[in-house]
Amino acid sequence: MKPSVSIVIPCLDDRDLLRSNLPALFKELAARDLSDEVILVDDTGETLLSEWAQKEFPTCIVVSQARNAGFARALKRGINAAKNDLVFCMNPDVRVHLGFLDPLIECMAEEDVFAVAPKVLLDGKDAIESITELDYSAGSVELVQPGLSSEPTGDSSAKRPIVFAVGGTSLISKSAFLAMDGMNPLYEPFYLEDLDLCFRAWLAGKRVLYQPASVVEHHHRGTIGKLVEPEFVRAIIEKNRLLFQWSFLDEPDLLEEHIGDLYRRATDAWLGDSREELVWILLALDQYQEALAARKPASKRKLSFREVLTATSGLRASRGE
Repeated sequence: MKPSVSIVIPCLDDRDLLRSNLPALFKELAARDLSDEVILVDDTGETLLSEWAQKEFPTCIVVSQARNAGFARALKRGINAAKNDLVFCMNPDVRVHLGFLDPLIECMAEEDVFAVAPKVLLDGKDAIESITELDYSAGSVELVQPGLSSEPTGDSSAKRPIVFAVGGTSLISKSAFLAMDGMNPLYEPFYLEDLDLCFRAWLAGKRVLYQPASVVEHHHRGTIGKLVEPEFVRAIIEKNRLLFQWSFLDEPDLLEEHIGDLYRRATDAWLGDSREELVWILLALDQYQEALAARKPASKRKLSFREVLTATSGLRASRGE
């Protein structure tokens, strides 16, 4: 018998997006005819969605946050409320294609799989957002999503390991997610918390997969892009990229290279009056102790940082570069 799935959707005041995208989801669930459920997590702090959802989508369960707490906390609240162990995490700006769930569920039945990402079509077009890698070069880690750039994606038609499943379009296990205490609040208010979660799973010997037989569309930053200035979003991304490195770089030579790179960046920013980059570094330094506290001893890791990057095709050396 096929397992049932809980769909958890953290929301702000996303009524237009939900009105556009929930019908496709309900069509999928009707075709499955199982004990699936849809949980909307109202993260406005103002209970804006309960009355609206009761009228427009009465089968939805609405869980309201007492205050706006951000994506990671809202997602955990929804997952705690889920009745099923399999949970599809979904952003309001995601539109699913019919039949998207079964291929993901099949992957989750494989040994040691922590999360599965579908083929995520950016704005419903050809660019694939969900093939993810990390590159490490000269002391700096870069997040690589080849489908969002001119870089080749490789074979996007084949199931493959990826470094992380995008948090707003991924199937996970509730029990495994809660065993890891969910997403790390270090990255609040948003971005890279999904990378951190999946990287911790990789270090523990689990796998994260891309499954192209499952297809969804992501109309990118449909929520955050309307509410937050691009400069602030960039600052948070760059701050969190540094925090990720401080949390996971685990070998002396990697740390030495990173410290040298960070010193060069700060010096160049100072001399070149690049105040934005200095702000990014200072924002990260404010959370430096928290990042160090999040580090796991090497003795508790089944894979090293390098081994995870190699397993997910992220090291340039693995490509012969």
